Amino acid sequence: MPEYGSLEYWDDRYTNLTIKKDFDWYHGYPTLKVFLNKFFKKKDKILMIGCGNSKLGEDMNDDEFVDIINMDYSEPLIEYMKERTKGRIGLEYLTMDGRDMKPFFKDNHFDHVFDKGTLDAVMCSDDDNENAKQILLEVSRVLKPGGFFIVMTYGSPESRLPLLNNPIHNWTTELRMAGSNENSQMNQCHYVYICNKNSENGESMKHTFPIETHSHFLNSSIGEVPLEILKL
Repeated sequence: MPEYGSLEYWDDRYTNLTIKKDFDWYHGYPTLKVFLNKFFKKKDKILMIGCGNSKLGEDMNDDEFVDIINMDYSEPLIEYMKERTKGRIGLEYLTMDGRDMKPFFKDNHFDHVFDKGTLDAVMCSDDDNENAKQILLEVSRVLKPGGFFIVMTYGSPESRLPLLNNPIHNWTTELRMAGSNENSQMNQCHYVYICNKNSENGESMKHTFPIETHSHFLNSSIGEVPLEILKL
């Protein structure tokens, strides 16, 4: 939907009844918990871009994550989320534009960044992808070397890898498919891009990846990729 890239659409959506409910695009924390806990530690400083009215931050905070910042450019939404989460420690909501986070965050500020549907929304109305490119530049700037930028999306490798693999970001990208069980097929999965920030001199920091063995794979347009099984 082209309107997903419009601030006016989201402000209107979040000032109506919809905002009174929590909603998670694609997956919530119950199914993401095992996957995210392989990459994120409880004390890590984590940025959620385009958080919406998701319960993800709250659920992670309940699970003892103690330094989560959620950002979105819809002020009515953020004001609601601040009120909804009043009194919580280690969970913050900020109104900002992901294309320019310099007023808020210095370089190498976050251990990890997570995006669940934000690039998808931006690219709905951004034919030349300039807004998406600017968001990625800012993400790579605020992400620490060795940190992970994880993107859960409907975007295929043909549409996402040309953006993610720009050398200016100084990270290495891996693709996985996320499905509900070992029999999940490509059309039943989400794409998950795992971007691991390189060192300042460009050397890979692959050692920060969790050690794991995958037993299920799917054939994607770029070859065989691991199937990440998300379960309750």
